[in-house]
Amino acid sequence: MKKFLFPTLLFILSACTTGASMVENDFSSMLHDGNSKVWMIRDILSNGTNFAKKGEIKDLLIFYENGTCILQSTFELGNQTGQKGQYKADFAAKKILIQFPKEKWDFNVEIKSENEISFTPAKSSKTTFSIVLVPLPELVKNSR
Repeated sequence: MKKFLFPTLLFILSACTTGASMVENDFSSMLHDGNSKVWMIRDILSNGTNFAKKGEIKDLLIFYENGTCILQSTFELGNQTGQKGQYKADFAAKKILIQFPKEKWDFNVEIKSENEISFTPAKSSKTTFSIVLVPLPELVKNSR
């Protein structure tokens, strides 16, 4: 029994450590969940003031896996396509660049939780505001 136990234990311990390396998760997959994901802009902060829309109409950022993003309000959802752009996420540097036809946003990314992402202006950026994103909540409440 001892002859069998030692080789088995040695195999198990070496299998757990040999060649295994830790790889940081790619936050860009969190943005689009492997296809597309709708994020609500909870906060747009500049100089201590929150410029995000209040009430039921909110701005949304929709990220697609192919690098496309759309900025639009909940009021326009389903009726019009919003402002279409492209994004490039660098998960190693924790940065994201969002390019719309007439403007470019360059942000540092901080993942607060699986339900909150914060974009703050990169030092080299001309962007003057921060954005806090949260997943779009359920729009229609069940009446049960």
